[in-house]
Amino acid sequence: MTSGRSWELIEGLQMHHRLRFQPSGHEFDAGEGETILAAALRQGYKIPHACDNGVCHICAAKLLNGKVAGGAGESGRRRLGADEVLLCKATPAGDCEFELRRIWGPNELETKTLAFQIKAVTALSDDVYQVQLLAPAGALPEFFAGQYLELLAPGVEAAFFSIANAPGTREVELHIQVHQESHNALLIYQYLTSESVVRARLPLGKCFISGVPDMDVTLIAAGTGFAQIKSIVEYLLAQGFDRKLSIYWGVRQSQEMYARALPEAWAERYENISFTPVMADNRDNEWQGHHAELVRAVLAERRHWDNSLVYVSGSPTMVYTAMDALAPLGLPNEQFFSDVLEYAPRG
Repeated sequence: MTSGRSWELIEGLQMHHRLRFQPSGHEFDAGEGETILAAALRQGYKIPHACDNGVCHICAAKLLNGKVAGGAGESGRRRLGADEVLLCKATPAGDCEFELRRIWGPNELETKTLAFQIKAVTALSDDVYQVQLLAPAGALPEFFAGQYLELLAPGVEAAFFSIANAPGTREVELHIQVHQESHNALLIYQYLTSESVVRARLPLGKCFISGVPDMDVTLIAAGTGFAQIKSIVEYLLAQGFDRKLSIYWGVRQSQEMYARALPEAWAERYENISFTPVMADNRDNEWQGHHAELVRAVLAERRHWDNSLVYVSGSPTMVYTAMDALAPLGLPNEQFFSDVLEYAPRG
């Protein structure tokens, strides 16, 4: 906790207690006489519970510090440990700290494994394929625009792919690049084109949009990073986003821009959307110069970067090149988003 003592917020005569949960670090307030579960749900936190089914042990948590009233359960139910309480019954008597491994914040979703039907695998270019998956009936896949999933196929390692469509349907779209020299990519392609069902774990990633921002948005992608950008754009359009939306997509060769017609159509239809394709036209797959060209295209746009959100999808080199270029122009670090920041942080 930020303080070792109880504190009060005056809202009429209402006293509030600060609650903290480990190991996630989530914190929120509970009112005097309010159960901890009710306080959590009121503020958008998700804690597994099944009160409607009469199962009263699912929301049990370990009390690490502080005191609560109630929460000891009822006779005939599972015996709780000496330091366990039921959050649906316990009310805090002061600031408290709990151990609870299954809690999700307002902008978090529970990661689940679903068995998807493989609807279609369609070539978008010489080596990029669109994969269309369908979740089981009644199992709507939950994710935020910009998140990714992991395909769980036998013998395949680290099969992580951005979800290329907006949330809200049973369908999930992926863009998978298959290089002949990539053994793992070939295994994934072979599995998806020979089987009817594939299991996937989702959602993953902290680079996403969960609501309509009140700032301009810049989306920067390299190669198949466009899949993540597509998900975000489709979500924002569905929500009626009307701030400036700038899209930059960079590739080594023009034929690698496998879905160029789509962002061009967005830019033509919507006045607030602009699209800038960046094609290095260099055949050397190891050449990194296209990263600098992509970033230079972004910097050519004159704007107030302190009032912008920037989402970048690409290699660590490209992401950190963009970050280093935009920070001096006034873009705060907390307004720059990329999955690279999570899986490949700077030392």
